[in-house]
Amino acid sequence: MRSSYVATVYATPLMLPHRDGLVVFTSSSGGVHYAFGPAYGVPKAGTDKMAADMAVDFKDVGITAVSIWMGSLLTDRVRTIIAGNPDKFGHILETAETPELTGHVVWALYMDPRRMDVSGQTLIGAELAVKYGIKDEDGRQPPSYRQLFGVHPHQQQAHVMR
Repeated sequence: MRSSYVATVYATPLMLPHRDGLVVFTSSSGGVHYAFGPAYGVPKAGTDKMAADMAVDFKDVGITAVSIWMGSLLTDRVRTIIAGNPDKFGHILETAETPELTGHVVWALYMDPRRMDVSGQTLIGAELAVKYGIKDEDGRQPPSYRQLFGVHPHQQQAHVMR
């Protein structure tokens, strides 16, 4: 979380003169349900909250801040693990998504003239892919964790204390 915060501190002066920009944090549903223990889940919840709070600070300067939940990612490391034990891990291929999918989703969100409407929210990457008509490699459409597991992002309250 610290590196994400610091990166945003350094990126903000580049966006302020344009009164436009997009800050995207990547997270996962582990922020709202148990996943791999507190060392995994707590930073995910914190990342979602950081996006929500930054959106409050950025509201009047035209910078959008969001957190995007990615699904299981088919990184080179994960592909190697699956290939090493396909009987145990092969099922991951059915629902996983590539890191490139998130990149395309972020670009589509950046190009969306209504992106400020979602500022402060935690969004699900697979759902954004459907909204923007983006498919993953081989034409796959990864499922949303909302569909798979019935989990969804927490809604932040509108109350602001300064």
